[in-house]
Amino acid sequence: MQASETFMRAFLKRMLLGLQVAGVSSESMTIQERESAIKLSADAALAGARGSTNWTRALIANLSKQARSKALLRSILGKDYERLTKPCHHTWKIPRSRKILRRSVRVCSRRRNALRAPATSVLARVLVKKRTQVLKRLIPGGESLDGFYLLDETLDYVVSLRVQVDLMQRLLKAVEASNLRSPNVLQAREASSFRK
Repeated sequence: MQASETFMRAFLKRMLLGLQVAGVSSESMTIQERESAIKLSADAALAGARGSTNWTRALIANLSKQARSKALLRSILGKDYERLTKPCHHTWKIPRSRKILRRSVRVCSRRRNALRAPATSVLARVLVKKRTQVLKRLIPGGESLDGFYLLDETLDYVVSLRVQVDLMQRLLKAVEASNLRSPNVLQAREASSFRK
């Protein structure tokens, strides 16, 4: 599963807008402020480019908790901010009703198979349950998901994160290349070569 070209373009556009709005190139910013502004811009760009999924809504909700972050998010996401902060009612109801149904089926089957269950299958179930809980904590908004929805959101989130890392590495290489070509860097190199 790969991200589309439009997703990549939308991510880069929002990322650059976020960096510009946050004033990352400002000399007055500390390293910590610059780091948090870059992270906020990258996360907002990722959520905005991906669109409306459970993890994007949870990510925007978590980022919106601070007033400064909220203002920056509004400027990066524009009209999409309202759409991404609204709760998605249809996705919340489906997992709950299926969860209740699965739970009742599980209880009935456990009663029937209580004596027949081998120790290895019980151990495997416990292991799967623990790993599922870890996965729910890793994915933004994963706490409310169950089963296939969790796997689907996880796959989508991982693919989006991979694209985010790839595009940020490309952006870093482009910035480094442009810094090497800038006149100040060339003059500094020439001056250091004359000193030797």
